[in-house]
Amino acid sequence: MDYERAAIFDGEEPLSKALSEVVTGGTIAVVTKGGKYYGIIDDRQMRGGIHDSSKAKCINMAVRAPPLSEEMGTMEMMDRFLAGHFKALPVVRAGAILGAVSRAKLLEMLIRERAIPKMSVDALMNSPIYSVDANESVAVARRVMKSMGVHRLAITEGRKIVGTVSTMDISRALLEPKGRDFMFITEVNAVDGKPVRQMMRDKFVSVSMGGTLHEAAKKMAAHSVSAITVMDGDKPVGVVTARDVMKFLVSLHSKKPDVFISGLSEDEMGNYDLIISELRKAVANFLDTFEIDSINVRIKRGKSTYVVNTHVEMDQPIPLKVESYDLGSAISGTAAEIKSLLTKRKAYMKMKKRSFR
Repeated sequence: MDYERAAIFDGEEPLSKALSEVVTGGTIAVVTKGGKYYGIIDDRQMRGGIHDSSKAKCINMAVRAPPLSEEMGTMEMMDRFLAGHFKALPVVRAGAILGAVSRAKLLEMLIRERAIPKMSVDALMNSPIYSVDANESVAVARRVMKSMGVHRLAITEGRKIVGTVSTMDISRALLEPKGRDFMFITEVNAVDGKPVRQMMRDKFVSVSMGGTLHEAAKKMAAHSVSAITVMDGDKPVGVVTARDVMKFLVSLHSKKPDVFISGLSEDEMGNYDLIISELRKAVANFLDTFEIDSINVRIKRGKSTYVVNTHVEMDQPIPLKVESYDLGSAISGTAAEIKSLLTKRKAYMKMKKRSFR
């Protein structure tokens, strides 16, 4: 496994120190508790809501992201990255942090393994791509991203694309007006009034619509970016992200049904692998009978209970809802319910076969 230097901070240190590393390094800061891995801090902690990060502690803002281990192959590593929108994850041995792997570094590993097919990039791109004029304000760009549910925009001058801007780029800008004094809320209005051209990345990475996914991944890895714009001539028509590539590769190689989990809190993210394992066990004995494509799980925590809404995607999808007072019981109940419904469906199929004889 190839890993890079990790910026490590004790949980009791000021959040401002970790955020400074996120800004300069562009990925994550790793947080420890009692000398052992605890979580990570990334650009999500720079998106407002912090009055003064010099008075906040790292541990209070750390996301409980799943770590990597030295023995992991690239498929397992992609599973960890797909657990959330992580720019990098730490490599941990017995609680000690050895380094970190970024999305670009993981793409490099996949390229070396020749794991990325030379299929057409437009088969995987997200379209359309949204754009704003370079002279529009940051406030307008933020509103467009929010309303369209995207994290990046193309920046144009006339009909020509001149750069891109992401939520990370705008978050970084919140630190710059006063020399990174980290008083975010008081600076938001000043940043919102600036033209978006001041926030955009000049390093515009693109691939032609006739290019391959392998070519797109190589460019993302070479430029250390997590997204690439697909161009039809001089017109931007879509975006492919490192996350898109990982999801596609996992779906290609996995013999098990994909399990997609949303709604876990930062503190609950450590249960991600256990949830996947339990739900896959629930369907393991039925894979020869049913074509199960995926299990989609939405977890919602109420005031006193957990509600787990699940969709088992197959020829006749199975929707179900389980509620319990703790997360473990809610997941166990969901697994048991899936198993029960599939058992009944299998018995019904056998009965129908006998009736036709």
